[in-house]
Amino acid sequence: MATLLNLIPMRWQSLPGGGSPWQWGASGLLLVLGAALMAPHGDVFYPLTLRQFWIAAAVMGAGFALSWGLRVVPLAAFWGVAVVTRLLLLPMHPGIDVWRYLWEGYIQTLGFSPYHFAPLAPALEPFRTDWWSQIVFPDVTAIYPPITQLGFRGLAAIAPNLYLFKLAFALADLLVYGLLCHRFGPARTTLYAWNPIVIYAFAGGAHYDSWFILPLVAAWLLVEPPDQAQASSLWPWLGSALLLGVSIAVKWVSLPLLAWLVVQGWRQFKGWQAIALGLVGLLPVGLSALPFCGPTLCPLVPTSSAFVAYGRSAELLPHLVAQVWPASLQANWIYGLPLALVVVALLGRRLSLQHFAMGYWFSLFILSPIMHSWYFTWLVSFAVPTQNWGVRLGSLSIFVYFVLPSRVPDWQLTLAERLLLWLPFVLGWLWTVYHEAQRGRSEAAEPSID
Repeated sequence: MATLLNLIPMRWQSLPGGGSPWQWGASGLLLVLGAALMAPHGDVFYPLTLRQFWIAAAVMGAGFALSWGLRVVPLAAFWGVAVVTRLLLLPMHPGIDVWRYLWEGYIQTLGFSPYHFAPLAPALEPFRTDWWSQIVFPDVTAIYPPITQLGFRGLAAIAPNLYLFKLAFALADLLVYGLLCHRFGPARTTLYAWNPIVIYAFAGGAHYDSWFILPLVAAWLLVEPPDQAQASSLWPWLGSALLLGVSIAVKWVSLPLLAWLVVQGWRQFKGWQAIALGLVGLLPVGLSALPFCGPTLCPLVPTSSAFVAYGRSAELLPHLVAQVWPASLQANWIYGLPLALVVVALLGRRLSLQHFAMGYWFSLFILSPIMHSWYFTWLVSFAVPTQNWGVRLGSLSIFVYFVLPSRVPDWQLTLAERLLLWLPFVLGWLWTVYHEAQRGRSEAAEPSID
């Protein structure tokens, strides 16, 4: 071994600050190996397949954990691992939601609105495809916002093909870690680009959330330049508002981030500029909704859906509340009240968009009655600057979620599984918040040099 080491140039034997080629090499190798092992085992509805899926996820998780100590990662290694792992998962059996994406895009090309016609609608029966039976909640109209629907329509106009949709989601994902790498460097961006749940969610699971994350990250980086100060000119704020508006029209949950922009804009500029930010942020929703709305009807959210009203999935706080208040199981809307209070409290503080987003996502996840594995990808990008321990550990523990499909129709976690999923995330989050607060107090106590 010593002889082999002597053959390696000294500049590669020990890169400074946690950049040993053995460490990032082993990390990348485990991630690629894990992706190769995971690719044939995407249909987690079957317990035997689920076990193989978890073994592969554990291998990827080991590689991901090994990357946490890295301070230097060569660009070639960073991009190579990020791209190869996703390419390996493209042929993987997808999550069940993608069949709805395909259907809703397809029927739009036939002249039907997915907001007006549920998959079970008699008018659509002649157009059912070979994969139609895999659509979930076929009696419910579309729940995805209008820009998302237009995206589905654009892809389906080319071909209602699973791999075309997957590729579109993976390309948006690639742009996200390109933006993050440009701002924060490859070593810190491995938290996103080498993250097993992120790698799986878009390239393997075929969830469209990368379309949502891309404008969100672009809006954040635009309004908060590299020097950590907020942009002083109005134009970056308007650009950020437009991008946030796009993210809202892709997934409704980013609306509170637009509220942050308006409040901070009021503090920065006062008057009409803050109003302009709000209007620009709502513009993408309004314009993209026009093809689906009439003079008196604009059914963009199926509020009568049982899933929307009282569906449950891998929840934390709502599950605990239900143990002492069973009636809460029939009223998901009640958790919007404490979430609104948290958002107002966060808006009252002078937080950066990054810190506001982290606080909002954490609160949303804890309070939400519905939690899916791919939701976790929403906050990973915002954790890149701080390398939040809750995000690190939660990116691994979230794989407990995948036991649920194998139990259909009983979509419930045991208490042990629920704790295994949530505790690493919550405790790691609190650990990071505590140490950030300690560091902030120490820096405030240091004497200034005039």
